[in-house]
Amino acid sequence: MRISYSATHGSRSTARLDQNGRRSAFTLIEMIIVISIISVLLGLLYGALERAQKFSRRTITFSELKSVESAFKQYYAHYHVWPSNSVATAKINSGEDLGFVIDKDIARALQGYFENETYRSLNPEAIPFIEFSRFSPATGAPVNPFKSEKNTSQDTSRAYKVLFDTDGDRQIRIPGNDPDAAGNTDATNIIASVAVWTFIPATRKTDTSGQPQQVGDVLFGNWDSFNAK
Repeated sequence: MRISYSATHGSRSTARLDQNGRRSAFTLIEMIIVISIISVLLGLLYGALERAQKFSRRTITFSELKSVESAFKQYYAHYHVWPSNSVATAKINSGEDLGFVIDKDIARALQGYFENETYRSLNPEAIPFIEFSRFSPATGAPVNPFKSEKNTSQDTSRAYKVLFDTDGDRQIRIPGNDPDAAGNTDATNIIASVAVWTFIPATRKTDTSGQPQQVGDVLFGNWDSFNAK
């Protein structure tokens, strides 16, 4: 006796059938539910990607801060003196400790070549102590991986700043984040021979209603223990 077997037997169909055996379409409510679920999933995915990108940029920034610190320590080991800020365009003074904003000409000098011969005194033997990977299109200064909204020649928010232990007491007074009414910042002391820092965007937070809050930049230095703050 021949036994025939249909492929439809033994399996369950997931399609909804109407009274005439035809497949019925999704209802409007079902479509709305599906679209809502997809929207929530996309929102979660976008947030995760944004956090991952920000964490990656922080990681690169922290690595570059440490590289700049190491370069200046090698500079001191070779020349037995910290770089002078006498030729720097943007000087930084903190008590008896001196430093500068690393602009285009200082960056070139630290890399061993000079567009402006005035800066040859910073590195007279033209030793390449460091290689910077990114430069601001507006200023030519080396900058961290975060994009600046200002993008002007006066903007140094993404540039690297440095202070040296010029007085030899193994302490450097570093700036804080929030200036008071007089424009002063809550400075603190760290035990170090070189302090290098820049400014990066703070982590966006939400208020009690769940709405995102606008937050400013925060100071990020080589003395920080790296985390996802």
